[in-house]
Amino acid sequence: MDKKIIYTNSIIIAFLALIATLAGLFWKELYQHDTISGAAQMMGQDLVTLGICIPILLGTLYLIRKDSLRGKLIWMGTIFYFLYSYASMAFLTSYNQLFLVYVAIFSLSLYTLLGELLSLDIRSIKKSFTPGVIQKITAIFLVIIGLMLAGMWLKMIVSSLLTGVAPSTLETYTTLVIQALDLGVVVPAALITGLLLFKGKEWGYALASILLMKVSLLGSAILSMIYFMVQNGVNIEVGQAMFFIIVTVLGIIITVAFYSRIKDPMNGNKYIKLNKGDKRTMIRVE
Repeated sequence: MDKKIIYTNSIIIAFLALIATLAGLFWKELYQHDTISGAAQMMGQDLVTLGICIPILLGTLYLIRKDSLRGKLIWMGTIFYFLYSYASMAFLTSYNQLFLVYVAIFSLSLYTLLGELLSLDIRSIKKSFTPGVIQKITAIFLVIIGLMLAGMWLKMIVSSLLTGVAPSTLETYTTLVIQALDLGVVVPAALITGLLLFKGKEWGYALASILLMKVSLLGSAILSMIYFMVQNGVNIEVGQAMFFIIVTVLGIIITVAFYSRIKDPMNGNKYIKLNKGDKRTMIRVE
């Protein structure tokens, strides 16, 4: 995808997210129609989005400008975080003054990520990885968290359907948005990516790079949510909290190890710059 589109869309996403997060953290009336638990979770996510995800999104633009493959993959994983987070905000948060902002971030993130995926050179991504055991570890990790996430949510939902008692996490909301997103998007993505990576397929390397960043960032947001919930006196399920803590810590460790195996072309090879009009062409020197 054209770099100008990447820069423009990313800056717009960052600007809109800045508005949304600052409002969420400092505008007391914004989440007034949400439950105490819901408001606490959204504020926890706002804090991580503001303090970690927006800086990463903007920082990767510099790396992309330098033609860094590692930077582009981190950028894609961060865009996936914004896509997932603001899809949940648009569908789950009680209607408020920033509804259109949530929808705009969700939509822009969705089509930006799809546009980059369609133009992605997956062969070069696989070739950039130094062979090692981390690929197998990553594949197993993705499959395990996919199965565990599915098991956790299905147990809660099936139990509710059998007893006729609504899940406690539903509270006053009308449906389980997060569970729908996880079971419909995250779980299949984790399982498919894990299997592709385990078999050494090109798409496995590309999708794993994106998913790992999303897992690390969203996991950090979930830990922040748990903290805000505890601070507001919300009872949390210890089993679920421990699951997300373990997944987040392991995810960050595996993400760092996985990305360390990427040989960034701009760092490991010599290039000759050819100027053609207003365009720059990079020719690799073997």
